[in-house]
Amino acid sequence: MHRWLQRNVTGRYLDYLSDDFLAAYNYHVKNFLGLPAPEQSCALEFGVGRNLLTPLLLSAVGARQIFAYDIERLATLEHINHVIRQLRGLEIPCPGQAWREIENIEVDLKSFYRINYLAPCDVRHTVLPPGSIDFVCSTSTLEHIAREDIVSIVTECRRLCSPSALMSFVIDYHDHYSTSDSSITRFNFYRYSDSNWRWFNPPNHFQNRMRHSDYEVLFESCGLTALERRAVIPLYNEKDLQAIRLASEFVKYSTADLAALNGLFLLKPFYTTPA
Repeated sequence: MHRWLQRNVTGRYLDYLSDDFLAAYNYHVKNFLGLPAPEQSCALEFGVGRNLLTPLLLSAVGARQIFAYDIERLATLEHINHVIRQLRGLEIPCPGQAWREIENIEVDLKSFYRINYLAPCDVRHTVLPPGSIDFVCSTSTLEHIAREDIVSIVTECRRLCSPSALMSFVIDYHDHYSTSDSSITRFNFYRYSDSNWRWFNPPNHFQNRMRHSDYEVLFESCGLTALERRAVIPLYNEKDLQAIRLASEFVKYSTADLAALNGLFLLKPFYTTPA
């Protein structure tokens, strides 16, 4: 039903690769290429979504193997091939396969692009050996996961990290309801206490409402050091934020923390030497 509504009502069924859309994913590519030996490196993305854009881009720049995890099986041939055709049209280099379209998700992704699609699968409990992953990433995923589960995910990913591994996260901080409801701003969910917010926060559209500073503390507590921890604060109408009567849970945050739209994190386990 969700896919039918996206295709026939909201018009958000297929993803189109604008420059802005690609920018978040290219953040991971840039960080991946900062590894000592990218062409010998194994990558893992959790929350890969429906089109597997990040694994495809990492494959194109030479990742030796990519593990693509998702808690639900969202990827389809239609979504993946739609993105592959766009990447081909944008003339993004792809040595070897030249953006060959796939006919079988598991077989062809592995054969053409060295991608292992694992869904449904819980990244908190992988069966991968310790030290086997050189790069971990996610895009607009962590904001949909409860704090305690983020700790479990990061703990498992840290176990998998090789000595030179990096973690690259793009996090979306805004009230996602504002994307489809023009009558509210991206700050709207600050007005709700935790007890009230639970009525508007179903499992299939969960938003943890964590702020940039919360993630900074969480990542450090999980044994990660930040090589980059940038909060993205676009131009906004200050009156929109001032008009919100903050629930008690958000009074402690700075204006900058509340105004941040995205967070960009490049992290490294403590036991490695920062680049």
